[in-house]
This record gives sequence, structure tokens and C-alpha cells, in this order.
Amino acid sequence: MGSYFADISFREGVILANLNLTLEKQQQAAVELLGREPRTPFTVRTFCPDGSPQVLIADPVFKEDGIWKPFPAFLWLVCPRLKALTADLEQHGQVRAFSQRLKSDEDFRNLFIAGQKTIAELRVSMAEKIYPGELPDHIREILTSTTVAGSRDFNGVKCLHSHLAQELAFHNNPIGAAVLEQIKNCSANDHCGTLAARRSEA
Repeated sequence: MGSYFADISFREGVILANLNLTLEKQQQAAVELLGREPRTPFTVRTFCPDGSPQVLIADPVFKEDGIWKPFPAFLWLVCPRLKALTADLEQHGQVRAFSQRLKSDEDFRNLFIAGQKTIAELRVSMAEKIYPGELPDHIREILTSTTVAGSRDFNGVKCLHSHLAQELAFHNNPIGAAVLEQIKNCSANDHCGTLAARRSEA
């Protein structure tokens, strides 16, 4: 397994909790929960109470085949419990419901837009420190004009998992907050890391 941990020296507020886990074990657990080889380096932003990774924050730009590319959907929800419960909400029409609320509830929409603006500023700030030289205009434009889910439609939700990941990581996404209110955050009794292991064995 390669090294996927990014340089976090410039990332204010990135939480690496003292959970008696080595970085190598954190990395391995995060990749296993992600379920695929990541395309870009990442760090663990939040943990479930049992110590397993919950939300990952990836580099918003990465180099592939010699070409630098933007990566706006840079927050990944990896907790198996939260992923499953959020998927259930999506199956029951919550994506459409939140999209309609963004159009009909001005206060809700203003909170959402403010959170997306903060995320855009964070992505650009991170990208400027990662990219060698001046950040190209086309990359900057994508990182500033898309939601945390990578969508240009600020009236559409697209993926509840991304919005929940933002709320857990930064507490500034009203859609994610509403999702969390319905499914509740994890507790130590949920044993999220064990749940992931059981699912991989099934």
C-alpha cells in the first residue's frame, strides 16, 4: 500500500485525535473504509467514538498522468453506519426534498450558500499551497464555483453524503445538519470499525 497521507503542516484545524493509533494504521483503516484506492492524498478529519475514521479530507488538486486536475468533492464520508443511514434517506427522496427546500426557504439557502463559500475558500487555499506555482484559472474556477459535492447547481443537492461530511468536518452545512438530526451521530456502542470489518467479511 502506498502512502496517501498529505502534508498537513499548512492545514489549520485538521484534527488528528490522540487515539493511540499509528498514522499507518489510520491510513490503512481509512482506505479500507473508503473501499478503493484513493486518487489523491488525504488526512483523517474526524473519527467515530470507537476510533475509526469518519470523514476524510483529500487534496483539492492532484496530478494524474502529468496533468494537474481539480478535485472539488474533497470531503469523504467513510463511516459505514453513517453511509448506510444516509443512503436510506436518499432512497426515500431526501435529495429531492432538500433541493426543494433550498428553493423555497431563503434562510436555509443563505446558510447553505455561506457554508459553500467557506468550503470554496478552503479548497482554493489548500490548492494554492499544493500546486507548484500560480494556480491555473480553470482549476481556480472549478474550485470556487462548485458545491462540496462537486456540482455547479447550488439549488441541487446531488449527494447527501458530501453534505453530511461537511457538517461533521466543519459544522457549516445546514443540509448535513438536518441529515445528522435524523440519523444521529455515532456513539461508542455503534462499533463502527467492527461493523466495517463484518461487512468486508460478508
